[in-house]
Amino acid sequence: MIKKYFKSDDFRKLKLKFRQLIGTEPKFSKDVNLQTENFSGWHLVSSMVNENDIVYSIGICDDIGFDLSIIENKKVQLFAFDPTPYSIKWINSQKLPERFHFFPWAASGEDGKFFLYPRIDKKGEKSEIMYTFHTQDENREDGVIVDAFTVESMMKKLEHTKIDLLKIDIEGAEYALLDTFLTSSLRPKQLLVEFHHRFKGIGKQKTIDVVNRLKKEGYLIAHISITGRELSFVHKNEINL
Repeated sequence: MIKKYFKSDDFRKLKLKFRQLIGTEPKFSKDVNLQTENFSGWHLVSSMVNENDIVYSIGICDDIGFDLSIIENKKVQLFAFDPTPYSIKWINSQKLPERFHFFPWAASGEDGKFFLYPRIDKKGEKSEIMYTFHTQDENREDGVIVDAFTVESMMKKLEHTKIDLLKIDIEGAEYALLDTFLTSSLRPKQLLVEFHHRFKGIGKQKTIDVVNRLKKEGYLIAHISITGRELSFVHKNEINL
């Protein structure tokens, strides 16, 4: 019974409040009350998604529940991106719908070739699945070189003139990506982001700063996950305030 409680939503909410109290987690609140729907863990305003909308899902690893769910329910054209060796191998072993398009590219704040490193957990163990650009050890020699592009460069390569929904889960690289994104004219209707301020060397202020910048550019928080780390934004131009 106790073990079950520690995995419950109530415990996760309590843990978030505690972390906010001791100052390790930022505290956000919703800016707008809109009906959101859960697509395999990611909450979005479903009524704003139309058939054949362009959805970019940046960072998928071996979890495409969101991608398959939004394809099935909304008939979008989904473009998934992940450069990690594990993800590429895994995707190639899957039977995927025609509306799912995969590219082994990394997303970044600038175009180029960069080292991607296996994540190391709190126990010091190296992941075979999860990779990140972010590392504090400049002497690591276990990185893989990947092709990285800004979102705008991805769009140019794919000949897209717009993105309707952008989902980002890229293990700490979201900050550089969003820095460049916010200097562009690109403004998707919805933006879903997992923030990784818990990673050593990042910190909650970085998330606070980028969320404030997103708000200044018209993005409103429509949903906050139980962990407080996944935020769903809608652009103010898409709703009647």
